[in-house]
Amino acid sequence: MATLTKISPSRMGPPRFGNRPHNIDSTVRTYQLTPEQLERLRAGENLDDILKEDEVMKKTVIAYSKYEEVVAERDELKKQLEELQTNMEKEVGHWKELFETAMADKERLNKENLLLENQIQRLKEANDELTAKNERYFADLMRLEQEVKGLRLYALQKLHIDVYGA
Repeated sequence: MATLTKISPSRMGPPRFGNRPHNIDSTVRTYQLTPEQLERLRAGENLDDILKEDEVMKKTVIAYSKYEEVVAERDELKKQLEELQTNMEKEVGHWKELFETAMADKERLNKENLLLENQIQRLKEANDELTAKNERYFADLMRLEQEVKGLRLYALQKLHIDVYGA
């Protein structure tokens, strides 16, 4: 009898090619060679050597022109920095003046506050004294009113006795 052959699940389905990255450089490089460089390349010299020599020459030429640009830019930045410094010094002077004015005003207001607090304290003491006097006078008034009331009753009784007899 025939046996069934088992097929691995990895072998089932469509073919798989994997997802590993390939290390093939697919960029296209073009070089613009001068006629002398082209002659050297045709003579069998390595392209990298030809390009390296050209880069060294360009770097020296470029370096000097870049140096001039950098120097010009540096000079411009120095001028801007000097302008900023003068502006900042003016602004700092202005803020310093405002600060000093504010401090003087603050000091003056503190002194004025102290004077007003002292005056309030004196007025509170005077108020307390006047309140105490008022209470004493009111107590005296009440006492005197009682005396007057008593004297009136006495005078009324005396009058009643004198007029009507006892």
